[in-house]
Amino acid sequence: RIQNLKFYKLQKVFMEIIMKFFPLALCYVMFSLGLQSKFSEFSRIFKSPKSLFVGLFSQMIIVPLIGVVFAYFVPAPMNYKIGIVLVTCVPSAVTSSYLVKFIKGNIYLSVVMTAISSLMSFITIPLILTKVAPALGIGSETLASVDFKRLSVFLFLMATIPILIGSSVASKFHQFTKKVLPFFSKSAFLIFVFFILLAIYTDWDLAIEAFGELGWMLLILICTLLICANIIVNLFSIKKDDSKTIINEVLFQNGAMAIIIGSTIFGLGTGHLFMAAVYGLFQYKVFIAWWLINKKRTHLSQLNSMTR
Repeated sequence: RIQNLKFYKLQKVFMEIIMKFFPLALCYVMFSLGLQSKFSEFSRIFKSPKSLFVGLFSQMIIVPLIGVVFAYFVPAPMNYKIGIVLVTCVPSAVTSSYLVKFIKGNIYLSVVMTAISSLMSFITIPLILTKVAPALGIGSETLASVDFKRLSVFLFLMATIPILIGSSVASKFHQFTKKVLPFFSKSAFLIFVFFILLAIYTDWDLAIEAFGELGWMLLILICTLLICANIIVNLFSIKKDDSKTIINEVLFQNGAMAIIIGSTIFGLGTGHLFMAAVYGLFQYKVFIAWWLINKKRTHLSQLNSMTR
């Protein structure tokens, strides 16, 4: 018992130290995102803005809306409902641009979409967490204590400013950025993995009990996001490369950002972060399945065109 008590105290101290570094970690991840997005890329995408507007509409409005509605109707404890809202109101993941390159999408559209949605997160995330979700009775008691202005200032300082600094560095010091970008990108991904594993570890007891029911919830949520994204890109007649990019951006949520924001508001071990962590793992599995299905569909269409 004494050994368990010592271990518990050490674990608590360790968690408190890590939590102090959470804001700096968010700054680092957002700065690495800024390094990927030169200001010239923004002007390039704005020359034909249709895909960008459809993508941002999907990412910043449709995804959070689906998250809030899904959380409202899903039969789950309130901390999981809040977790669903949290993970669907954050911007797309920093790693999404690399996956867009893998599926031969529009890399510039991906970077600009992620950058703009992240820049606006100091408005969108507090608005959804403190106004929209409580209005539907989702976490109205828990989220009532969240200060809109304080959260906005926190995100502006820790997300918006680092992106702008990163973009400025990328625009003015192109050769330097080219050299350091691989390091920043890889380390940002490692930070993402670390926070996913940390969130699972801190909620491990809840994870063992609830993983079965969480699995089907997240599977339905992700499938809903993919179906809606497909409908939207077809409805607006978005070209193929841009369609793949928008669907990819809708699927990949910034789990690390959700966990850092969630831990700042709720703390660790409360069950609110587990949804973001599991979603962060699930999205890669769904991406692989989606990519294989699309690859097979493309192959079959090529065979059909050759036989005609």
